Amino acid sequence: MELVLADIEVVYGKRRRNHAVRGVTLRVRRGETLAVVGESGSGKTTIAKVAAGLQRATSGTVTWRVAGDDGAAGPQRVHMVFQHPVQSLDPSWRIRRSVKEPLRHLGVADDEADRLVRRLITDVGLDPEILDRYPREVSGGQAQRVAVARALVADPQIVVLDEPTASLDQTVRGRILALLADLQQRTGVGYLMITHDISSVRRLATRIAVMYRGLIVENGPAAAVLDDPRHPYTQALISAVPVADPRVAWDGVVALPRHPDGTLAVTSCPVPGPCHEHGPGLHEVGPDHVAGCTKADDPQKAATP
Repeated sequence: MELVLADIEVVYGKRRRNHAVRGVTLRVRRGETLAVVGESGSGKTTIAKVAAGLQRATSGTVTWRVAGDDGAAGPQRVHMVFQHPVQSLDPSWRIRRSVKEPLRHLGVADDEADRLVRRLITDVGLDPEILDRYPREVSGGQAQRVAVARALVADPQIVVLDEPTASLDQTVRGRILALLADLQQRTGVGYLMITHDISSVRRLATRIAVMYRGLIVENGPAAAVLDDPRHPYTQALISAVPVADPRVAWDGVVALPRHPDGTLAVTSCPVPGPCHEHGPGLHEVGPDHVAGCTKADDPQKAATP
């Protein structure tokens, strides 16, 4: 089973049109994690909202399919874990009610709903006594676990994770990522993870899609994209992460032309020159690995203004 976003465009405004997402096509499969990475403003969160049904695309389609089949599947469920877990919980509701709410909408009997809620809260490593607390009475890490339980309680096929560890310290971040990996292994849920945290991507992602100003500029298996990034923008993102081992020299980032405000000095592609010189669209650069530039094999040529 897979969630397919095909040729998604999202345009904001009428007089001054802002193309937040431009022709994005992605597949999110059960049991796998697709990580969408990029700078703030690249369109990542917009894609997350479209996938979760919280944002209507200007054009394009969102469908469910059986993997390898062109026929559409029946109705399926996508739930979302938001970036700020405490803010996503109603402050006037106890934790129990927040976690039970998806089951109420599905018509699950109250006794059965209580049983499922207690089981999920235990599965995410929390004591069931937390169900009687209010959001203001739990820590950030506990709130994130509650949000994960709420997203999984109705047995969704796909969960959208919007910066799931952004507000957590390093220790809690590691625990949440381990929890997500364990729950995926046990339940077969698929994740669409929106993040700028490359360390989280390394731990959880099966595939990676790199976004830049509303476009996918690289997409492929996680190991291929992380260990052999082919697009200069992907190379810049990955090389910007300092090396954890102090014995290993860190060479810094790939140099790309930028405006004084720090944004890259091009409108639709970080490679200088008109697209007809280096090929528009995505091009195969390896097994199941594509990049949006035929200069991707030559980082020096691609990064030179």
